[in-house]
Amino acid sequence: MSHLPHADNYRSDIDGLRAIAVSAVVIHHAFPELFPGGFVGVDIFFVISGYLISSIILDNLARNRFSFADFYARRVKRIFPALFLVLASTLAYGWFVLSPLEYKAVGKHALAGSFFVSNFAFWQEAGYFDASAVEKPLLHLWSLAIEEQFYMFWPLVLVVLHRVGQPKRIWIAALLLASLAFNLWLVRLDDPNPAFYNPLGRFWEMMMGAFLAASRPAPGTKVQHAGARVQWLSTAGVVLMAAVMVKLDPERRFPGGWAFAATLATCLMIAAGPRGWFNRYVLSSKPMVWIGLISYPLYLWHWPLLAYPHIENGGVPPALHQVGWVLLAVLLAWLTYRLVETPIRFGHWRQWRFTTVALSAGVAMTGLTGFTIYKQDGQPERLQRLAANQPGQDGTPEQIQALLKTLSSKGGRPAIIEGWRDGDCMLDYKLPASHYKPFCVEQKRPLVFLWGDSHAGSLYPGFKALQDSGRYSFGLGERTAAICPPILGIDPRPLCKSLNDDTIRVIRETKPDIVVLYAWWHEGKVKGRYKDTSGLEPTVAELKKAGVKRIVLLGAVPYWREDLPKLLLKVWREQQRIPLRLGDEYLDPHVKAATAEMRQRAKAMGIEFISGMDYFCNRQGCLTRMEPGSAEPLSYDYGHLTLPAVKYYVEQIAPLILKP
Repeated sequence: MSHLPHADNYRSDIDGLRAIAVSAVVIHHAFPELFPGGFVGVDIFFVISGYLISSIILDNLARNRFSFADFYARRVKRIFPALFLVLASTLAYGWFVLSPLEYKAVGKHALAGSFFVSNFAFWQEAGYFDASAVEKPLLHLWSLAIEEQFYMFWPLVLVVLHRVGQPKRIWIAALLLASLAFNLWLVRLDDPNPAFYNPLGRFWEMMMGAFLAASRPAPGTKVQHAGARVQWLSTAGVVLMAAVMVKLDPERRFPGGWAFAATLATCLMIAAGPRGWFNRYVLSSKPMVWIGLISYPLYLWHWPLLAYPHIENGGVPPALHQVGWVLLAVLLAWLTYRLVETPIRFGHWRQWRFTTVALSAGVAMTGLTGFTIYKQDGQPERLQRLAANQPGQDGTPEQIQALLKTLSSKGGRPAIIEGWRDGDCMLDYKLPASHYKPFCVEQKRPLVFLWGDSHAGSLYPGFKALQDSGRYSFGLGERTAAICPPILGIDPRPLCKSLNDDTIRVIRETKPDIVVLYAWWHEGKVKGRYKDTSGLEPTVAELKKAGVKRIVLLGAVPYWREDLPKLLLKVWREQQRIPLRLGDEYLDPHVKAATAEMRQRAKAMGIEFISGMDYFCNRQGCLTRMEPGSAEPLSYDYGHLTLPAVKYYVEQIAPLILKP
């Protein structure tokens, strides 16, 4: 992400190359559908960083002037000023607009960002129930963390190679190929997160630049520029980089081969030198150089400025607003460069002996502030203020206070999956069918078999409670999996097809009396993964062939525009009350049409249909909790029911499912 102070061999075209990288990332984040391949700009940054910093180290080693203290002091002066401003601003703004759970997460991420371990923090969080990227204002610091982790050991490697007289290019190439091979292996795994966040699988990108730096002529050597070769390198680099950005999209396996193509293109353009036609006339132009000079603070500022409006609006802001936030990021980046970075790196602050210590202390303090926010659960007292005239229909002041405390302190994956057989009978996307346990399907009759995605898995606590009550006698089977609807032949994520194939095999063997099908049927309209549900009808036909006597298709329960706790806290901030019901304007706009569609399809297939909306909604709106005195919301996310809600729901639909 960074670049070094201007030196005698300063190349304006490399600043222009930075401009391409940062512009690609910013446009992609602001308008992902317009420029889906722009995220590869981070990989371009990695190569540039590896080339420039390795060049500085190697040149200083050649002159016997390299100093670890000087190297890391320069890194601090380059990295820390803008980082401190962005971390402090993100924490300060979050205090006013974020829910306690969101603020707690930002505190944790500020801590990770200040100590350059963000990639590990986000890797640990990654999963089906993880918050979306746009709800993490400091997510972009993962790349800065990987870069700084690389530079914790890379100078030592080059120093050792220099002192023992080993050929640097050969060793750099060997390390590069080892890291690249590891990355290619990671990319082939079903879980994409290790390939993305594991630093050992990313270091090769900076080594691409380092290899290029080690391949330069020795300092002081007169270079003969071959005109045709230079133009060929420049042209090939431009064409390859354009092809990657046009063809790449987030659905492809990454980094892997696509990242290698992008880094190779970057190397070709750097190797072309300032005499290459594109480098000379485009990259070295004043507008491109100007953007390149502010690229680092622009990268840091742009993501919080795009993430916060998304969090506050509960969705993507209008395009004109996005343009405004990008322009504000450019302004803040320029001000940061002119008023903070330039004085510290080139001006009167440069020689101040305590600059490095002060900057390090400042960044550490933001990290410790984030740690305090995290330990204090996002400071929920910011929102737990009781209105003097609390309306009686919403509950007593004490009940509302209890609900606010729950909304402020409970959430995330642990709250969502409470009571599930997660990892045993409801599998996350990394687990194959062999992880289903034998007890997932009981021998008792009549056998009710739950088949579907995580929404079907969320019903298990309700059926278990009904079973334990003794009111009905039945056996229970469950085969559910995150992001995997009960539709044969489709693969919205790795392993889904094999999971469903194994489930239909088990159904053929056990011949359940009742199969309950449930999923986020209209997920394709919201997230785009269940793009084609036309295979539901053939799946139902297979169930009938398997001898299943009754098939019950469940429609949606209330699905919300965003996580229900966030909605309720927003309403509390605006109205100082938490209504028992919320109207259609708070619901997922697709949920009612999807319910009508599934009802019609069930009728056409000759199977039973039950709408969850019928049990939670009326003309006044949909329930936000089961009763005014309840301290738990209906959902801890957009639509998976909490324990009280799912027990109520299953109890209500039991006479329809378990009728004689």
